Amino acid sequence: MNANKSLSRRYFYQIMNGKNEQVAHEILSEDFVFTLPTHPEPFHGPDGFFGLVQMLHASFPDFYINPQEMVAGGDWVVTRWRGGGTHTGGPLLTVKGNVEATGKFFEIDGMTWHTIKDGKIVESIGHEDTLGLMLQLGVLPSEAAPSPDLQHNQTLATRYFEEIMSQGNLDVIEEILDPEFAFIIPTQPEPIAGYPAFKNFVGYLRNAFPDIKFTVMRQTAEGNKVATRWNIEGTHQGEFLGAAPTGNHVKDYGIDIFTIKNGKILSVHVNENDFGLMQQLGAIPS
Repeated sequence: MNANKSLSRRYFYQIMNGKNEQVAHEILSEDFVFTLPTHPEPFHGPDGFFGLVQMLHASFPDFYINPQEMVAGGDWVVTRWRGGGTHTGGPLLTVKGNVEATGKFFEIDGMTWHTIKDGKIVESIGHEDTLGLMLQLGVLPSEAAPSPDLQHNQTLATRYFEEIMSQGNLDVIEEILDPEFAFIIPTQPEPIAGYPAFKNFVGYLRNAFPDIKFTVMRQTAEGNKVATRWNIEGTHQGEFLGAAPTGNHVKDYGIDIFTIKNGKILSVHVNENDFGLMQQLGAIPS
C-alpha cells in the first residue's frame, strides 16, 4: 500500500508539479492512459501525458496540484487534491475548445484514481470541479457575486473565540455557525461535524480547562476566508486527550482558517502546538 501511495505522490509532485519527464518514463507504463472531463480525448503513454503537463504549465506558469488525502486498496490509489494557477500563458485545451489566456486565477478540488501494476501507473482517471474551473476562468457566464463583507467575516471569527470557546456560550453556535459546520484539527481522527458534535467538543474542552481563554493575536481576511493566530491559557482540571488532570497552568498557540458561507462559519481548520501542549500536561517528557 505504501509503495503504491509513494508512486502516486511522485506522480503529483514530480511529474504534475515538477515537470520531470524522466520520472514520467520511470513510473508510468508504456500503455499508460489518462482521462479527464476537461479534455476531449485520452492521453496515451508517458510522452502523450507529458505533453499535457507541459501545456498546463505553459497555460498556468504557477500551476500546482497538491494531494490532500489518499486511500489505497489492491492495485488502486485514490487521491483527493486541490489544484490551481493563474492563466497568464498559452491557451488551455478543454471540451469547449481552446481557451485563450484570461489572466484569472483558479483553484478547484478534484480526485484521481490510479491503477498500479508491476510497480508502474497504468491508468489515471481524473475528476475535477470542471464547472468551477470554467466559471473562475470566465469561460462560462456567471452572475457577479457580491463582494464579501470582510469585517463581518472577521467579527464572526472573533465571536467564535470570545463567546463560544472562551465563554462557553453554546447558544451562539447555531447563531454564527452553518448547519453543515465542520471543525478539523489534527488531534481528532475525524472532522467534528454538526451542532451537537461541536457542542460536545466545546463542553469536553471546557471541562478539561474550565478557565480557558482564547486571545486573538492577529487576524486577516480575504474572500470568504479568515485566518487568525491565537493563544490560549488555562488550568488543566479534567481529562484531556488521555492526560489525567494535573492542575498545570498551560499556554498554547495556534492558527485557524475559517471558511464563511452565507454569513455563517462553514468550517474551521485548526493547527496548534499540540506537542508542546502535551508536554505541559506531562504526557510527553520535556
